[in-house]
Amino acid sequence: MVVPLLALCGHPGPAAAQVDGHRRRLYDERSGLYAARWDADRARLDHPQHWGTGNGWVVAGIARALRLRPDWPPGQREELAGHARTVLDACLTHRRPDGLFHDVLDDPGSFVEANVAQMLAYAALTGVADGWLPAAYRDVGRDLLAAATRQVDRHGLVRPVSGAPDFTRPGTSPEAQAFHLLAYAALRRAG
Repeated sequence: MVVPLLALCGHPGPAAAQVDGHRRRLYDERSGLYAARWDADRARLDHPQHWGTGNGWVVAGIARALRLRPDWPPGQREELAGHARTVLDACLTHRRPDGLFHDVLDDPGSFVEANVAQMLAYAALTGVADGWLPAAYRDVGRDLLAAATRQVDRHGLVRPVSGAPDFTRPGTSPEAQAFHLLAYAALRRAG
């Protein structure tokens, strides 16, 4: 989420450079998805799996940065919006019939996870509200958010999500709770 912070603080160039750096190290052109983690000391992928929440962070982070800073230098806004749409669409190809995703998007053996759906819902609805995604994504965002909402338990927690603190098994996380609220706020803006 450093990308939105840089954008908000008036540094769109470094924000775009941050996305470019992640893209060079983690982005898989063939699948349109991001790997989970890069090891800077070894200069190689540490976890090449296409972790759903990691891809959600990419799309949601770009959406939030675009929302927080409407005046990007020429071409940067379009580049970031186009990349967010590409990753969003790649994620959607791995959506399960129940509207959710696996923790590792392309690994049906990994556990089912709800946060990816609401992160992508936030991005889709924000993109529609802010005009960088076509109106058809409104229905996609609504459906994704509805799937996640069906996972809210009697205590108001969204679960199962990639659980804090190590995000290796199903559980709960503050991030998942926050994205549920962010997605509903984006739904109000998108109409």
